[in-house]
Order: sequence, then C-alpha cells, then structure tokens
Amino acid sequence: MHSNTAGSTFHWAQHALEDAATAVGHIATRIRKSFKNLHVQVQIRQMQSVLQELNDEQLDKIGIKRSGIREHAEHLITYEYDGL
Repeated sequence: MHSNTAGSTFHWAQHALEDAATAVGHIATRIRKSFKNLHVQVQIRQMQSVLQELNDEQLDKIGIKRSGIREHAEHLITYEYDGL
C-alpha cells in the first residue's frame, strides 16, 4: 500500500507559499498606493504654497480667487490630460 502523506504535505506547503506570496503582493500594492497618495498630497501642498504667495492681482489675472486656491492646486496636480 502506498502512502500519500508526503504528497499531501507538499501540496499543502505549496498552497501555503502561494497564499503568502499573494498576501505579500497585496500588501506591497497597498504600500505603493499609500506612497503615491502621500506624494500627490505633498505636491498639492507645494502648489498651494506657491499660489498662496501670489498677490490678489496676480491671482485675478489667472482667474483664481484666494478662497479657491486649494481646489485649483488639487486640479493642477491631479488633472489627467486625455489627449486631443
């Protein structure tokens, strides 16, 4: 009679490693997304800072109200041009 214990153990270990690799992949993806989001927020803050330094006349020339600087900075950083 042949025992399949070694084969079952190998099969279980293989699935355990695959599950671990999948979990690590999901974690890595979440970390990348978090860093990307952090980077975008830093860029928005930098743009907001630059716009805040403009005087009201300069802001008026480019069509921005001081109260709309945050939204305009977000738009400038997150806008994705989709072509012509």
